[in-house]
Amino acid sequence: MKKPLKSFVINKDFEGSRVDRFLKKQFPNIPQSLFEKNLRKKNITVNNKKVKNLFKLEINDIVNIFTELKIENKINKKKQIFNINDYNELKKNFVFECENYCVLNKPYGYASQDGSKVKQNVIDILNSTKKNYYIVHRLDKDTSGLMLLAKNRFYAKKFSEMFKSREVKKKYLVIINGKIKKNKGEIHSKEKLNGKEIESKLYFEVISKKNNFSYLEIDLITGRKHQIRKQFSDIGHPVLGDSKYGDKKNNTQLCLLSYEIEFEYNNKIKKYKATIPDNFKTCLEKFF
Repeated sequence: MKKPLKSFVINKDFEGSRVDRFLKKQFPNIPQSLFEKNLRKKNITVNNKKVKNLFKLEINDIVNIFTELKIENKINKKKQIFNINDYNELKKNFVFECENYCVLNKPYGYASQDGSKVKQNVIDILNSTKKNYYIVHRLDKDTSGLMLLAKNRFYAKKFSEMFKSREVKKKYLVIINGKIKKNKGEIHSKEKLNGKEIESKLYFEVISKKNNFSYLEIDLITGRKHQIRKQFSDIGHPVLGDSKYGDKKNNTQLCLLSYEIEFEYNNKIKKYKATIPDNFKTCLEKFF
């Protein structure tokens, strides 16, 4: 039998992880497409068997790699290098930290993770000092506020499952264009995505209405990409500063804040609140 170039025995930290996500953790600079290609060609196996990228790993599974993983396209984005100063600057915004998780009050302009048009992102900065932080949910680059991050594989899996089962409660503050008719209500919508019907749902309550703007508290039930921005735009009330979804007249930062997060940890309810950023305060003072 051909001898593998690399071999990994799965421990409890990666139990239940998809094989492609495990590989990404071992080889962060290798693109997803290359993992999938080598899984298809049986250059990467689990227990000497061909598996798909979605295959869930179990303790003591053996992942064998029979090829050298190289980036084939030589014209690649140069990976941003971050240092201790970047880390310390971001860490100033920690609301809470313990051995298993931290809560970050993410500033405007930081993406949650790397991407083709991303200059600075939370996860690469935090892990630049050889620490291990794990994303369990995401905030848009232009959305400020609370973001929960795990500090080990066990809690990364646990928190991810809690978000999926909606055991984590999230509240947002938002300023929208126009005076919304109802003082409280629900926005419920459906759309097709990759052939599946996706449901989006939130509750809102008006804090104030003035000068053709509304200031709301949002109870986010589902957590779709750009959900709050899309749903309010669809009913004719785009978020203040959201040029992507219809606010072309107000030249300001996006007025959307992940304000409160609540979840159970070690049989106790944990609740954290964000401080309102200066730009948001300025808009509140100007319009309300």
